[in-house]
Amino acid sequence: MNQPGPSPRPSSHFLLRATVTLGVGMCPGAPGTYASLLVAALAGAWLHLGGAPLFGAWYGLACLLVSALAVASADRAVGLGLLGPEPDPGAIVIDEAAGMLVALYGCASPGWNLLLAFGAFRVFDIFKPWPVGASQRLPGGWGIVADDLLAGLYALAVVHLAGLLCLGGQG
Repeated sequence: MNQPGPSPRPSSHFLLRATVTLGVGMCPGAPGTYASLLVAALAGAWLHLGGAPLFGAWYGLACLLVSALAVASADRAVGLGLLGPEPDPGAIVIDEAAGMLVALYGCASPGWNLLLAFGAFRVFDIFKPWPVGASQRLPGGWGIVADDLLAGLYALAVVHLAGLLCLGGQG
């Protein structure tokens, strides 16, 4: 009698899992914070090594592409149940990466603005003021990603307001 074996997971499932977790989503503790910190650290290294400031059309396009990838990959991972039955598994952290990229828009050097963007993003992502929390009710991948994009926009506003108030627009 043939017994059905475990269903094989195609290699694309491994790639999808790696994409939505960014390699840190499966770490115990606070995977959303780890992913946000990873993006901030990479951005800081980019700027420290002389990379282009994080603004303009190229950066806006990068944010748009990562956001689209986040929506599509999160929706697919949840649809396949790759990370459990929850509608928004904590291991999916590509949404935090997309939101953090939005929060970093305008950073030209690895300094106070990068640190403030990270801190403000985490506060807004955790406490979810309106409409951040309400956006999680959107269907599928949109609900997973929208709250992080909105938290990123709130953090971006905080960074730019701080730049105007504390540095007279320098930042």
